[in-house]
Amino acid sequence: MNQRMLTVEIHDASPATLDETLEIRERLADIGIDRPSLLVVPNYQDEGGHAWDLRDYARTVDFLLAEQEDGSEIIQHGYTHRAPGPPPPGLANAFMHHVFSRGCAEFAHLSARQARERLQAGRQILDECGLSTRGFIAPAWQQSLATTALLNLLGYEFTAFLNKVLPLGGRRPALHTWAQTFDAAGPIIDFAKRVAMRGLEYVSRGAGLLRVALHPGDLYGARPLDYALGRIQRILEHRRLVTYSEWLSLRPSCAFWRSACSPPRERWRSSPC
Repeated sequence: MNQRMLTVEIHDASPATLDETLEIRERLADIGIDRPSLLVVPNYQDEGGHAWDLRDYARTVDFLLAEQEDGSEIIQHGYTHRAPGPPPPGLANAFMHHVFSRGCAEFAHLSARQARERLQAGRQILDECGLSTRGFIAPAWQQSLATTALLNLLGYEFTAFLNKVLPLGGRRPALHTWAQTFDAAGPIIDFAKRVAMRGLEYVSRGAGLLRVALHPGDLYGARPLDYALGRIQRILEHRRLVTYSEWLSLRPSCAFWRSACSPPRERWRSSPC
């Protein structure tokens, strides 16, 4: 059995992005991706404050239910996908808010009370739509420590950051693996991202799990989706597709576990089982 695996994620699925989500899903099906991970925003909000409550959009719900039935994984992706206010003071916070996440890091600085309200409201919407989720991934992969602690308390089984996947409930240690992401604000960033992602793909060639994250923005500008699909095809030549829940259910071999869950600089010190 091929122990090296791949997850393919479609981020920001919502009524506001349905056309883009459908196109990405169709393009993935064309290259043999039959069960992507769909990161669903329950109450997507745009920069102008307009909100799309998933319960009010039957076409989007029907699409997601059909995907769930066919084996795709539904993952809660924030509540509104919009930061509720400006970031705390500091250059690093300003950079992450304005440049990296472009105002979408909804859970980056939330208190426990704020995080609980948004997590529960989002999960209620998904439940009422008949969508089940075992995991939560925050917009822009940024969440406060209070959010992570609450995910454990509220019964979520996994979460993920830009550089790792974290099983919850004491199931396993964190899996150190970078997500490849291609959405770019302009041609210079687009070119730089393609170079960086090829580098990540290369250095992760022996890792147990590789993650590819696709966004609605991949369809615009230089259309990085076309490039990403080509890379996914190449990766599928030596990896098998899984969802996060499938990965959690596996009992990997000793060799796989050393490769998958040790940070690169520590792998040489891993001892046999």
